[in-house]
This record gives sequence, C-alpha cells and structure tokens, in this order.
Amino acid sequence: MGDTQPRRLEELLARELLRGLTIVGLGLVQVTLLITPLGFSVPLLLLITVCKVLVSVDSPSPERDILRTLRLALYGGITLDLLSATDLGVHILALLLATLFVMLVTHRLRVEGLFIPLFAMLGASPIYELTLTLASDSRPTDWLIYSRFILLPALFMALIPTLPIYFSLRWLLHRQKEKG
Repeated sequence: MGDTQPRRLEELLARELLRGLTIVGLGLVQVTLLITPLGFSVPLLLLITVCKVLVSVDSPSPERDILRTLRLALYGGITLDLLSATDLGVHILALLLATLFVMLVTHRLRVEGLFIPLFAMLGASPIYELTLTLASDSRPTDWLIYSRFILLPALFMALIPTLPIYFSLRWLLHRQKEKG
C-alpha cells in the first residue's frame, strides 16, 4: 500500500521532465532550424501554446488543460530566454501575455472551423512581438518602420503554420478521448 504514492510522484516527475525536454527540443528547433533567410524565425512555441489554448477550451476538463498550457508557456519562455540573446524573463512575459490574451478572448467561444485559430494568432502574434520589443530594447523605436519590416513579416510567419498545428493538436485530443 505504501508503494503507490512514491510511484505516482515518480511518474509525475517523469512526465514533467519529459514535457520539459520536449519543450527544450522545440525551442532548439525554433532557434536553430526555423530561421528564414531574412532572419525571422517561425514562433513555434507561440504557435503551439496558442493552439493548445484553443484545443483546451473544448476539452472535457478545460481548467486542468489550461493550467498545463500556462506551464507550457512558462517552460517555453524559459527555454527561449536561455537559448536566445535576450534578457531572462522577456520571452516568458511575451508568451504568457499572448497566452492569457487568447484565453480571455476565447474562453466562452466554441472553437470550431478555420477562422478562430487564425484570429487568435492575429491577436497573439503582435502581443508577443511588441512585448519582446518593448521589454528588450530601451532605444526609441520608429513604429512605422517596425510594423512594416518586423511586425508584419512575423505575423505572416506565425499565420502560415497555424492551421496545421491547430488541427494536429485537435486530432490528438480527439484520439486521447477515444482511448480514455
């Protein structure tokens, strides 16, 4: 009887360690492999976090899944802060703000179809990019040039893989429902 609790704790720690290593792997892929010739990278962890929020809203236990998504954003932010040349906490703040925005906007919606994931990324990507800029750059910014040459390309780079990632995560959730 006494063995069940430590095993459950070990299983919980093993799951968290596996989740953390997966996020580190995704962060490495984002920082090293997904950089375009113009110097932009696809915000893979932002995409996964936003799509996970949208999938979590329709899950059987949305509160638990949204807490997991917040942990994903926290771990992803720590990973990106350690892998990139930014101050510690900048990516954490940006990912958490974008995730909270999507949560607040979509928590009462029934997420179906093509448009809600795209609109969620249309809102989350500028929040993420603006937070990164404001938190890491202390110099005055020319916002017209910034929006034309940084914000719009980053937004398009985030919108392109949104639907495949969203539908993949949704398919995984439905598959888990069928198993369990």
